[in-house]
Amino acid sequence: MNKKKITMVDIAKMCNVSVATVSYVLNNKQNSRIPEATRQKVLQIANLYMYRSNPYARSLATGESHNILFFYGDNPFSLYQAEVLRFLNKLSRFLRPYKYNITIAPNNMIAKYNYVDAIITYRIDKDTFKKLGEINFIPLISVDCYVDDPLFFEINNSFKVVNNNKALYLSLPYQDEKITKTLNSKGQVVFIDNYDKLFEIIMNNTRPLICLNYQVSQYLESLKVDHTYLDIDSQSKFEAIIECLNYSINREDVDKHQYIID
Repeated sequence: MNKKKITMVDIAKMCNVSVATVSYVLNNKQNSRIPEATRQKVLQIANLYMYRSNPYARSLATGESHNILFFYGDNPFSLYQAEVLRFLNKLSRFLRPYKYNITIAPNNMIAKYNYVDAIITYRIDKDTFKKLGEINFIPLISVDCYVDDPLFFEINNSFKVVNNNKALYLSLPYQDEKITKTLNSKGQVVFIDNYDKLFEIIMNNTRPLICLNYQVSQYLESLKVDHTYLDIDSQSKFEAIIECLNYSINREDVDKHQYIID
């Protein structure tokens, strides 16, 4: 028998038990009345033939795939793309202990995603979020966008750190109008969406520079440009994402749906 193609049906036949029994054992269901000898045999056969469960088949049986879709606001600027990738890597590390798997929305298409338990959106606009919510009847969690709808969880920064009137703050662009207006109202924030604008600031600016994004900071570091970096994607932000995921996937009734990270 080909070890790579073994199924629960094959294991059931070799152990002379039902497929349901194999499923109970391999999914570690403690409340099933299965003799220890049977359980050990199923595990031995599964190990011998290197059985690996199919997450999509398991999701059909349990209703919990723990697959999360990551949908982000696109921008051609390479530093923006690198910042999204960094955020995604940090998010993956934080979600790993909770057994969540992340997939990226293909080509950022607004479509119905049937194979995930929830969708996390990152730096998109309110209209795009609304369109996703209209066709996906699963939990949607917004990061860096104000959706202003109690049906959904949203996580945003307070930007209290932008408080030095003598400095010039550099930020990668947001697609959410409310966030953009909030930062613009502070009077000292420049949104960087291309290298020409960044070079112009480097050449002409006389004020202290403060970066709100890691990739912009690293780029300035490579050019040996003096600046300060403020991490607005702190651990608190990812802890809030995990909390929202757990609440929404478990359908817990909670009053708090808006998280503001200082």
